[in-house]
Amino acid sequence: MRLYTFLFVLIIQILLLYPPIVHAAEFAADSDKDGLIDQQETTVYFTDPQNADTDKDGFTDGEEIISGHSPHIAKKKLHEHDYDKDGLNDYLEIAFGTSIGLGDTDGDGHPDYDEVMHGYNPLDMSPLATFPLRVEVDLSTQTLVYVVNEKKVKEFPVSTGNPQTPTPPGTYEVMRVVPIARYVGPGYDLPNVKWNIQFRKGGYFIHGAYWHNDFGKKTRSHGCVNMRTADAGWLYQYMKPGIPVVVKGTTPKRRIVGT
Repeated sequence: MRLYTFLFVLIIQILLLYPPIVHAAEFAADSDKDGLIDQQETTVYFTDPQNADTDKDGFTDGEEIISGHSPHIAKKKLHEHDYDKDGLNDYLEIAFGTSIGLGDTDGDGHPDYDEVMHGYNPLDMSPLATFPLRVEVDLSTQTLVYVVNEKKVKEFPVSTGNPQTPTPPGTYEVMRVVPIARYVGPGYDLPNVKWNIQFRKGGYFIHGAYWHNDFGKKTRSHGCVNMRTADAGWLYQYMKPGIPVVVKGTTPKRRIVGT
């Protein structure tokens, strides 16, 4: 009995020290020689491991992934395609480590898109696994970016304060959110303004604006950050007090971007 026990332990030790080479070879196999191992093709990119050019556009799947193009549809970049149609484009799926072929990678009943946008880790079922969120407003380019876990997930054109009434640069936090508001001041009275997100005392809000269409082109406000109403509505649903709002850059001197 002791002899059998000794031999069993010896065999286990040998296997641990010298695992079968065939396993490593199978893991690293690249059947179609496109630069992506078969396991990557079937579980990460959902490409055909037996076809070097899944979308038949003349470029191998490996070349397309490296260059940031979709291997599934010709002439499309990864950020322009959503293979599993869950709302999270393929570029972001890869960046967050989620599956481009499964809408709910961790199987917790919440789509990857919803989890990412609300700041939850789509790879962890625990409600305590969260990502940092922030909003960045760039005065120089008149853009607003929504950042999740240091990854830019959405960018919108905006119109910030005019040179004489600029949006002040700095780091702030969302103070409160108000679905509908009325803005009144010298020379203006704007009722029924939707999706208002206050980020600084003194009446500084990010909000929808229905009275112009100069977003991304010109400054237009008395200090607030104007967005297209639909864009402001998208942002509003993810905002809550405490989320950082960073305002950076320089207000265009003549109101027009680039001046």
